[in-house]
Amino acid sequence: MTKKSDLRAEIIDKMLLFSSITRPELVRLTGTRAATVFEVVDELKKEGILNEPERHGKKTGRKAPALTFHPDCFWCAGIDFQVRKTIGAVTDMTGTVQATAELTALERNSLNACRNEIREILRRLREQLGEKWSLVKGIGFADPGLVDIEKGISIRAVNVPGWENAQTGKWLETENGVKARLWPECMVKTYMEYLSRLRREEPPKSLFHMGMDDGIGGGFIKDGRCFTGDSNQGMEIGHIIIAPNGPLCQCGNRGCLEAIAGETGIRRKIREALNSGVDTELSLDEFSLAKFVECAKYDKAAKIIANEVCDSIGTALAVAVALLNPSMIVLSGELTKLGGVLTNAVSRSLSMNCFAGSLKDLKIELSTLAPFDTARGAALLMRDTLLKE
Repeated sequence: MTKKSDLRAEIIDKMLLFSSITRPELVRLTGTRAATVFEVVDELKKEGILNEPERHGKKTGRKAPALTFHPDCFWCAGIDFQVRKTIGAVTDMTGTVQATAELTALERNSLNACRNEIREILRRLREQLGEKWSLVKGIGFADPGLVDIEKGISIRAVNVPGWENAQTGKWLETENGVKARLWPECMVKTYMEYLSRLRREEPPKSLFHMGMDDGIGGGFIKDGRCFTGDSNQGMEIGHIIIAPNGPLCQCGNRGCLEAIAGETGIRRKIREALNSGVDTELSLDEFSLAKFVECAKYDKAAKIIANEVCDSIGTALAVAVALLNPSMIVLSGELTKLGGVLTNAVSRSLSMNCFAGSLKDLKIELSTLAPFDTARGAALLMRDTLLKE
């Protein structure tokens, strides 16, 4: 790459992080001569990628106008394929949502059944947008399982029957006539948690995210770049062994965090309590994480299980802090509604198991993302990919 193309890539990176930025700010952030930065900016404007308001009247003493992405340069669709539902969103170049769709999971007993749900979401998005669908140039996909990002393969999602060894990227491209990419769902959420905090006075330098719903997943981002490991299978915190020879996990190992603190683990604990004759309002017949969390407010057995689950989560997070030393941890999912039971257990585990220096400035927060934000994040990651190609 030439120096100019390097600068172009760096300017696009800054735009992706900050959404709007002035020319002088780009000069400062890139450490490059103003004339060179302005030349690249002008080229991006001519290509229809960047917008810059015209300046009228005398320019002396006026603040430089902010550069933004041109909203209609191209659009992207995002699919959030969850265990119990599928969500879709289309965003313009600025990240503004133009259409959304949601579908409760049907009977998923095969790969084709799963794909039919995705087809239906895309059909609904097309129907909403009409002729404007032609602006969509890419589809980003948030996958619920292990992913080969480079090859576009859904390797396996233990909680979704039939979702295994699927050529998801190639299939989406063939059926829709646009480019497609896929990423682990928790990585997409991590990216969105990071973006949502960038406008703060002191944004996090790095962020570790743990999602706790049907399964348990993790993601780590530093300086705007997500870490997934050399084979794109890193950050699988749900499959850290925290209880050797413990309960069997759906992944095939024993003692994984997910087998203890995920939905499967919670169900197992409830079954054991019921089989022991414990007096409780917990039931497996009408089980949901939401009902479990509600019961934990007043039911003694549920409180005990909730404390055990939260202690296990804290143990796993202590490992993440010891390895990654993040400046922020964000927790998301239904189990965050346990509130102080969860956050107190995490804080206690970290203080007992981590170096004091790694905790000095560490912040722990709960997610504030909206239901469609993961689908939106998949669309934004697709946008980022197309801009960098």
